[in-house]
Amino acid sequence: MGWPSDDEDQHTPTAQDHYYAHLVYLRSHRDERNAVRLVRLEEQGPPPPEPGDGARGWLRWHAHARHAPNADEFTALLSRLEDEGLLTSADVTAYAGKVTADSVAELTARIHAIDDISHAREQAGRS
Repeated sequence: MGWPSDDEDQHTPTAQDHYYAHLVYLRSHRDERNAVRLVRLEEQGPPPPEPGDGARGWLRWHAHARHAPNADEFTALLSRLEDEGLLTSADVTAYAGKVTADSVAELTARIHAIDDISHAREQAGRS
């Protein structure tokens, strides 16, 4: 019924998980008060990543304009993405030294696509 089995990994929600859940709630329950809260929350950006957020958490953190990575942070981000199998060593080499908002946006879109494909495969396996 969609309930996780005992042998599946259990994810403890992180501060980023709560942040994004709150954004979804505010977007789906729009009124004047929530609109103001939504703007404030979006301007603030996500909280810093925790270990449970993994490389995706770091990518979400750096994708926000207030937390754009410097060269060292971008290199660390690429390493994290490679360590989690989201980028190949060739990808890391291609992105090396390209610390721009466009590079972070491209990586974000790429990881979203990977996640969307994975989710679609999971759904197809359940039907």
